[in-house]
Amino acid sequence: MVFLPWHARVILRPWDCIAMAMTRSDSADDARLFELRPNAGVYWRQTLIIFLMLSAVCLGIAIAFAFAGFWPILPFAGLEITALGAALYVSARRGNYREVIRVTPSRVLVEKGWRHPEQAWEFQRAWSEVELQRSPLQWYPARLIIRSGVEQVECGAFLTDEERETLAEELVECIGPMAAVGDSGSRRVGSAGE
Repeated sequence: MVFLPWHARVILRPWDCIAMAMTRSDSADDARLFELRPNAGVYWRQTLIIFLMLSAVCLGIAIAFAFAGFWPILPFAGLEITALGAALYVSARRGNYREVIRVTPSRVLVEKGWRHPEQAWEFQRAWSEVELQRSPLQWYPARLIIRSGVEQVECGAFLTDEERETLAEELVECIGPMAAVGDSGSRRVGSAGE
């Protein structure tokens, strides 16, 4: 399977947003696209500027103390800057994570990864269903599952429960009609094969 760059397939506009789940209809092949991304709000250029400013202040203070005779402070300042840099990198990298769900007339394709698809699942649309599994414990989030037969994939784990419910309703409109409510704490939101 050949993957095109995500930006070549999904053109997002501000009015296409469904919370953190962004959607766009593609009329050329009658497909529906959903791009999910976490609300990181961190951009690499701004992060780098903040990191450099904090590093300069920290190193400036550490060098001043080193000249005053407190030289052991330098390794700790270096350790502090390294830890800060690692934390900012992880936070900025989280903003590059994407989940793309493409629903066509015959299949459902789910791709996950950073900057480009690293994992992909493909389901037959006629046998696919969307299931919103609620946890019996109040403080645990619900899980949004797309399944076909025994194969399944969880989507939007980083979304809030409200965003996950909205996405589930949008996916049901694309994949199939409403299904019956289960008794085991999980609710079938939709199924195209029934």
